[in-house]
Amino acid sequence: MTTNNHILLRPPKAAAYVGLAVSTLAKQRLRGDGPKFIRMSARAIGFLQADLDAWLADKRFSSTSAYASPAASALLK
Repeated sequence: MTTNNHILLRPPKAAAYVGLAVSTLAKQRLRGDGPKFIRMSARAIGFLQADLDAWLADKRFSSTSAYASPAASALLK
């Protein structure tokens, strides 16, 4: 499915694209820490592939010391 020359993915394909379970993607959407999404109707959402790519790019690191994981943060307290 496309809109304005952008590829629009429904949740099962979006989850497969980013390597997560559909339920994990849904939980991230509820928490607000997942990729941007489009509400197409009251019960239908989609993800622009460009938004998924941008979200994945924000999660890239060169070393484990470049980010603070929740487990590491808990150990430092």
